[in-house]
Amino acid sequence: MNTLYNKPINTLYNKLTNTLYNKHINTLYNPNSFSRRHYSYKSSGDIVKKFDRLSPQQRLYLETIKKDYDEASSVRHIRHSQTSERFIGKFSPLYSAYRDYCNTLDSIVECHELMKEPEMEDIAWTDILYMDRKLELAYTDIESEISESLQPSGNNIFLEVRMAAGGVESSVFAKDLLKMYETIAVSRGFQWTVLEEDSRGEIGIANAIVSVSGPDVLGVYQFEAGVHRVQRVPLNDTRVHTSTSVVLVTNKPDHIDIKLDENDLDISYMRASGPGGQFVQRTNSKCRIVHKPTGTSVTNQTSRLAQDNKNECLKKLAAILLKKELEENVSSTERTKKSQAMQGDRSDKIRTYNYKSGVITDHRYKVEVSGISDYFTDPDCFMELHRRVSSMWQLQKLSDIAEEISKSQGQSSNSKSSSKKRN
Repeated sequence: MNTLYNKPINTLYNKLTNTLYNKHINTLYNPNSFSRRHYSYKSSGDIVKKFDRLSPQQRLYLETIKKDYDEASSVRHIRHSQTSERFIGKFSPLYSAYRDYCNTLDSIVECHELMKEPEMEDIAWTDILYMDRKLELAYTDIESEISESLQPSGNNIFLEVRMAAGGVESSVFAKDLLKMYETIAVSRGFQWTVLEEDSRGEIGIANAIVSVSGPDVLGVYQFEAGVHRVQRVPLNDTRVHTSTSVVLVTNKPDHIDIKLDENDLDISYMRASGPGGQFVQRTNSKCRIVHKPTGTSVTNQTSRLAQDNKNECLKKLAAILLKKELEENVSSTERTKKSQAMQGDRSDKIRTYNYKSGVITDHRYKVEVSGISDYFTDPDCFMELHRRVSSMWQLQKLSDIAEEISKSQGQSSNSKSSSKKRN
C-alpha cells in the first residue's frame, strides 16, 4: 500500500483511538501490537463475544420485544388494532435502537473477515474501530430505552407521609421527608397540592396527603414507598433515637371521575385565621366540607373569596375519595404489603438515615450514599441515590423477566415433546 493512501488512514486511526477510554482496548487497537495481528485469526463467534455489550438478560428481553413488535406490525397491516398500535408506539424507539445495534455488530463481523486479506487489513481494522464506537453509542441508546420501557409511567400521584414508631421524633422526621419531597417537586417543576395535613405543632406532622403532578412524576417518587428509618440525636436529648415514618405512593389516573352528590356534603363557612387583613378576618371566607358517607373532612382558606375556597375544597375532596377508591381496589397481595408498611416497625425498613455515620442506606439493593446533611435540601443528592436504586431495580426486573421467558419457553418445548411422543 502506498504512503499517500496510508497516511490519511493512520490519521483517522489516531483520532479514533484517542476517543477510547479503556487501556486494555487501547492496547488491543494498537496497529503494532500482537493483539491486533492475532485478532485476524479469531473466529466470528469470538469477535461477537468481544464486542457485544449486551448481557444475556438484556438480549433475551430485546429478542422478546423484537418478536412481539414484528407480530404487532404484521397484525397492523392486516387489521387495525389499538393494542398493536400502543405496543408499536411504546417500543418503536427500543426496536430501532436494537436493530441498529445488531446491524453494527454484523458489520464488525464482516470487517473481521476482510482482515484475513493482507491488503485489506488496515482498512478493515479502521472500520472496526469506527463500528465499535458506533456500537457503544447504540448500546447507550438501548440502555436508555430499556430503562424507559421498564419504568412505570404516571404523571399524577398521591404521596402520603405518616409518622410511625418513635413518638415526637417520628413526627419530626415525617415533616423532614415531606419538606424534602416538596423541594424535589419544586426543582422539577411539579405541581404540589396539599390535600390533607395533620400537624403536631410546629415541629412535626402525624399525617399528610399530597397530590403531585408533572411529567414522569411516578418515576421520581416510586422508590420512596415504604418504611423510612432515621437514627439521630433529637434536639431535646443527648442519646441516639431510632424512629420511623411511612411513605405511600399511589398512581392517580390522569382524569378524575368522581361525582359528588350535594346531599352527601355538609358545607360550612367560617372566618379564616392568619394573614390577609381585615377582609379575611371579618368575613366567612374559609370553607369546610364534610363528606357524610365517609366522614372525610377538607378545609381551604387560600383565597379571599368563599366560592373559590369551596371549589378548592371540592377538588381536594374528589382527589381524596379517588385515592380511597384506588386503595380499596388493589389486589390482596398489594394490600398485605401496604398493611405491613403502615405498621412502620423499626425492623420493617427500606431505607436508613444514619446521622452519626452520615450515610443513607437503601436496604432493598444494598446501595449506600454519603452526605446526609445535604440530602434533605439538595435535589441532586436525592437524584443520585434515585439513579443508583433505579439501576439496581432495572437489573432485577430484567432478571425476573428473563427467568419468566425461560420458564415459558421450557414449558412450551416440554409440551411439544410430549405431544410428539403421544403421536
